[in-house]
Amino acid sequence: MKGWYKSKLTYTLFSIGLIFLSFLLTIQIGLAQEKSNETNSFYVQAVIPQNQVDINKSYFDLKMLPEEEQELQVKLVNPEDAPITVSVSAINATTTEEGMIDYTLKGIKDKSLKYPFESLVKVLETTISIQPYETKIARFHLKMPKEKYDGVVVGGLRFTKNLPESEVKNKDVTIQQRFHYVVGVVLNETDTTILPEYEMNSVKVAQSKQGKKISVIHSIRNKNAAISKKMALKIMIRKKGEKTPLIKLEKESLEMAPDSVMDFPVPIKRQLQPGKYISKTQISQDGKRWEFENEFDITREQAKLINEENKAVKVENKVPLWLILIVILLALLVLIQTYILWRKRK
Repeated sequence: MKGWYKSKLTYTLFSIGLIFLSFLLTIQIGLAQEKSNETNSFYVQAVIPQNQVDINKSYFDLKMLPEEEQELQVKLVNPEDAPITVSVSAINATTTEEGMIDYTLKGIKDKSLKYPFESLVKVLETTISIQPYETKIARFHLKMPKEKYDGVVVGGLRFTKNLPESEVKNKDVTIQQRFHYVVGVVLNETDTTILPEYEMNSVKVAQSKQGKKISVIHSIRNKNAAISKKMALKIMIRKKGEKTPLIKLEKESLEMAPDSVMDFPVPIKRQLQPGKYISKTQISQDGKRWEFENEFDITREQAKLINEENKAVKVENKVPLWLILIVILLALLVLIQTYILWRKRK
């Protein structure tokens, strides 16, 4: 009878543990589902015209003539049971510091960009209201430059779902629930192949845009009207007068928009002294190589910030609390079972 009671106790404890585990997993799944549903989407689809170079592409890839005009159309679909409004804009293609082509910031253009996409496209309706389950067409008027050019002009048609008025003042909700689509546009006039060409615009110590860390910012310019793909980057930084590199970084499969600058940050993850430094940059692409050597300074103020950032930091415990509780519970169950078996054998 006593052994039966112990077995019953063990079974009960195991059942409680399983129920507790299931409860925690249910919470995690529920939170994940809730987070994924924070932003209800809408759908967009480019209406491909007859002068599309490749009809299998979902974006606009058009061949046109100088001063030719054309209307571009994009289908917008609202799958929700509530009306929505969508903001529409045309944006030049730029390059992020991570090495990706981007259509986020309006009005950004490099000095090498002769024909900005934003100057060629007029948005006919900047805000579109869409009723539940309704489909509407966004229209754009495109006019090509007067002069004939080789290479490509690249931009994006951006569609952003606006928030309800009740949520506009909530900054946290705004960040989480802003949802957008971008339909790319590539415009060309000739069959002449243009390849990317790089130059180093500047090398300096500054704060990176994303990580907000003090880094060595390499401003690399793609000065040709060509999309750059599969670009490999290798950077070595040393103190002037010394041969041993203090910082090394290699990246592959980077991309750059035509006629754009990439402010590529090299993180500084060590203590450095103020003084003069040399950065040696190597760019490789399609069997071709570009090399740059640039001198830059680290001031006393910058060195102080760099060394403050790279002090030994206590590693935070990133293990979720629920996982720790599960491990503790399971360990207790194992100990209890082991004790019961030991008592039986004794």
